[in-house]
Amino acid sequence: MATILVIDDDTVGRETILKTLERQGHTLESASGVDQAIETIKRRQFDFVVCDYRMPGKSGLDFLVEMDALGSHVPILIVSAFADAQTEAAARKLGAIGLLKKPFRRKELLAYAALAMN
Repeated sequence: MATILVIDDDTVGRETILKTLERQGHTLESASGVDQAIETIKRRQFDFVVCDYRMPGKSGLDFLVEMDALGSHVPILIVSAFADAQTEAAARKLGAIGLLKKPFRRKELLAYAALAMN
């Protein structure tokens, strides 16, 4: 199974994602924002990251930029209730494997997780 980091400032949203992935047997960690996530990534290697798009301070796109600056190639999925085609295009250009629109179905998240680990 994979080691996955979930980044979301919304506790309920973060817990929903964590529970979905936990049921699949993955090892999970979470962060409530980009800065906390970057510090976690500096200490530990991850196979997959799920990151919310809109958070206070730094966004999911900011996270993608910071990960690129670190030279990281971990697959990153952006999730958002506020996404549009432009946001998705920007996320993909910055290296995201996709953008999953909230609310999403459990199987959609699991499909991205499977894609990231192949």
